[in-house]
Amino acid sequence: MNKENNHCNKYEGLFVFSDDETFNEHIKHCKDCQIEHNKYLKISSLVKEVKPVYIEREKKKNMINAAKRLACCFVIFIGIAAFACYNLYSDYEYQLSIEQESAISEMGLPIDKYGFLSL
Repeated sequence: MNKENNHCNKYEGLFVFSDDETFNEHIKHCKDCQIEHNKYLKISSLVKEVKPVYIEREKKKNMINAAKRLACCFVIFIGIAAFACYNLYSDYEYQLSIEQESAISEMGLPIDKYGFLSL
């Protein structure tokens, strides 16, 4: 007991450092610790009651983040594919223009895709 206000302050110490038997025996005989123990039991039950709500929120947040990542990957993939197609088309167009305009190709000599003489 605390001499200043005559309240027991052993609850935390017994809860943490003593065995269950000693702790329960003290709670049976000490009104201050009974009140504090009941308060913690109510808090514990409230936490257990709210836990599924927070788990669902976390799952929903994870699903939204996964969808965002997937959308970003899809956009990047489409961008890369479009860039590759554009490069293939422009290379093909460049090769056609070289074959048509190259003096080497007009002479009948073999050329590579850039219009240079290939041996």
